[in-house]
Amino acid sequence: MLAPDHLVLIALSGGADSTALLHALAQLGHRLCACHVHHGLRGEEADADARHAAAFAASLGVPFVEKRADIKSFAKQRKLSLETAAREVRYALLDEVAREFASDRIATGHTADDQAETVLLNLLRGAGPAGLAGIPPVRGNILRPLLGLTRAEVLEYCAANGLTYREDTSNLDRRFTRNRIRHDIMPALRQIQPNLTAVLSRLAEIMRAENEYLDQIVGQELAVGQELAVGQELASCHGIPLPTLTSLPLALQRRLLRAAVAAVKGDDTDLGFERIEAMLALAERGQTGDVIELPEGLIATRGYGELVISRAQTPPPVSGEWPLSIPGTISIPELGLSLSAALSDDTTLRDDPNIAALDADAVGETLLVRFWRPGDRFVPLGMSESVKLQDYFVNAKVPRRARGRVPIVESARHIVWLVGHRIDDRGKVTVATRRTLRLQVTPLTSGDH
Repeated sequence: MLAPDHLVLIALSGGADSTALLHALAQLGHRLCACHVHHGLRGEEADADARHAAAFAASLGVPFVEKRADIKSFAKQRKLSLETAAREVRYALLDEVAREFASDRIATGHTADDQAETVLLNLLRGAGPAGLAGIPPVRGNILRPLLGLTRAEVLEYCAANGLTYREDTSNLDRRFTRNRIRHDIMPALRQIQPNLTAVLSRLAEIMRAENEYLDQIVGQELAVGQELAVGQELASCHGIPLPTLTSLPLALQRRLLRAAVAAVKGDDTDLGFERIEAMLALAERGQTGDVIELPEGLIATRGYGELVISRAQTPPPVSGEWPLSIPGTISIPELGLSLSAALSDDTTLRDDPNIAALDADAVGETLLVRFWRPGDRFVPLGMSESVKLQDYFVNAKVPRRARGRVPIVESARHIVWLVGHRIDDRGKVTVATRRTLRLQVTPLTSGDH
């Protein structure tokens, strides 16, 4: 965790855990500084905690700083629980102080009991393997040196060294879920399993190792997906090729989606099981252009052969038109895709939204690629009457922001393919078809732009 020359910032609440941590690292000769975060929640009691922390740091000759925050206002503004708001603000302020002190590491006083409570709390929330991995001993520059010790052992250390510490009375408030876990559920479970803390801590250790391994695999897959990402006009997005996603075991599919969202959002919080399953359904059964909303302004869009995670910006419509030779290929850099046309004697039909097989003689020899115009009509496959594209988009639930970005292939006679959606019924392959016109859309690679 530490090198001899590291300067370590201790998160010093004044409680037993952080008091023991500061004292122990001081006895071991580490270079230290300390920060106390005053949450502005407990009045004089919190003021007394801050004074005690400052005095204790001074008694050890450790540089000390106090930071204050209005947690209630922050929680209200961000619509967070007090617990979550306090944690977010606390770590943000610790990072700020670490920069001020130029410290290499931040150390917190979490113990094995905190680990056990966290694992159980995450289990009750319905967390997956990542949640059951609990609190990591090391995460970036944050360390938990006491994670292998129980709270009882920490109290023994304080008693043996004559250390005084503060008791936070809010830790007894059963309105907070963690306190109910600590004071009600854990004691009840210990009647069944006396070694509950050790058992849950061991579970966290096992899950953490498995998570690290699986995350390495997912990281490799995510890198592949990013190379083929479309929507380059967006500030941040990740495109995962559908064949890559669907070829993976289900467990890795879920992890890959979570990692893609985290890469765009910055973290994977607020991404519940239902959202992941909705994205999987979108990848497996959705139509090109289908969108589902994700937390904090993100969306998942079924693109041309891939699932794109991006911020919900409204991209501009694409204009222009391009003659498409047969055979031939055109590129549309604004969409990060290319369209190709070729003739074939193969009359086999494939269930792939990125490929259209048409009767070549019914379509003709002239093709044009363009985008939606007011008044456009076509005859969707399986229908006998033409419909307005506007009505088709509405019925197919294509988001308004995406409609001006759906390529249209038309012949000299009529629209033949709404790319990624439907072909025109008048160009369908029949038993009388002698040769097919095959149209295909593919993502551009970075070298194609």
